[in-house]
Amino acid sequence: MSFAVIHMKKFKSADVKGMQIHNQREKESQTNMDIDKERSSLNYDLLNHAPIDYDERIQQEIDERYTGERAIRKDAVKLCSFVVTSDKAFFDGLDPQEEKRFFEESVKFLQDRYGEKNMVYAVVHKDEKTPHMHVGMVPITSEGKLAAKQFFGKKTELQQLQDKFHEHVTKKGFDLERGVSSDRKHIEANRFKALTVKEEVQSLENELNEKLEDKQSLEKSIKDVEGRLSDLGKSLDHVKKVDEVEVKEKGGLVRSRTVELAQEDFEGIKTLAKVSEGLKIKSEQFEGYWIQEVQKNDRLKDENSMLKKENDRLRDENKELVRENTFLTRTLENVKDYYKDKIKDFSQRLGTVKAYVLDKMGEKLLQRNFTDDDEIKGGQKFLTDKKLEQEREKQTQQTRKNRDSGMER
Repeated sequence: MSFAVIHMKKFKSADVKGMQIHNQREKESQTNMDIDKERSSLNYDLLNHAPIDYDERIQQEIDERYTGERAIRKDAVKLCSFVVTSDKAFFDGLDPQEEKRFFEESVKFLQDRYGEKNMVYAVVHKDEKTPHMHVGMVPITSEGKLAAKQFFGKKTELQQLQDKFHEHVTKKGFDLERGVSSDRKHIEANRFKALTVKEEVQSLENELNEKLEDKQSLEKSIKDVEGRLSDLGKSLDHVKKVDEVEVKEKGGLVRSRTVELAQEDFEGIKTLAKVSEGLKIKSEQFEGYWIQEVQKNDRLKDENSMLKKENDRLRDENKELVRENTFLTRTLENVKDYYKDKIKDFSQRLGTVKAYVLDKMGEKLLQRNFTDDDEIKGGQKFLTDKKLEQEREKQTQQTRKNRDSGMER
């Protein structure tokens, strides 16, 4: 069965440009081998007819709707990015119109829940193995505050997001199971984590590309400075070397010794001093900048490598869980075949056990969880017994409450 997957991540100003590059395919990815460039023309944005500048659009929303008196902090969260998707099997079962309707309903759900004006883009990627959508939200509250914490500060919000999103797409006719929250164990959770890691790797790649741009810009700046210094150096051709300057000494025993030189030579010496000082300052600036950039680049490469390893580990773990799940399913079927003629109502009892386990996991009891009518009867019996137990417990509590109330009188 396919799952309804929705994931949210917060971004600060420094990360926004990277999201734009990735979402709008502004550069060729060097790490995401899933992207088919020949299919990138099929991508589309449900909220914009043409590519946009994310920083400008976000700032526009802030300028128009932010009412806070304080200046916005540099490290404030300015973008909340949602990823909406399912597995390949789900999308393979949809025609293009239904696929688009799924993403349109997903955007409508987010607009209704977090504010229509807050949604600034909704990019659908069809050039990777599984279609998915990135939705960008500027977290501006109804009071005009830029506060992602007010939207997602409660621990229960992301769980409720999963619940409500599943309810919405189910009501709209899409046969999906509820996705998995980060605090719940399920085989789907590993696919969910892998998606997050993949997004993290992409973000790091974009950051590295930006650093490369910075270095290219720095190299151009260096060439400009070198050009200016070269022009200044040419002017030195007309300045005498220091040891060629004619100097006349004055003074001696009575007054301090001084030197006398021509005005032209004095100006030449000043020019030499200025060039020397300029070269020294620029050299120190460039050296410090390069050291800083090399350190950042090394750190990003290490982080990128770690995330790739984590992605590989999760992929292997996911495969192992699939094998375990298949083994357990087949084992259960064999046990059922073996005991169904030896133990009366074995299938019904098995259905009761399945219902009990699903209830403990907090999952809904769906028909697909049971293999035949006898198991369904067992599940229904569990629900009936549970309801009777709850009613008995409620009556017991009411009796105890009435008794305590009588004692107080």
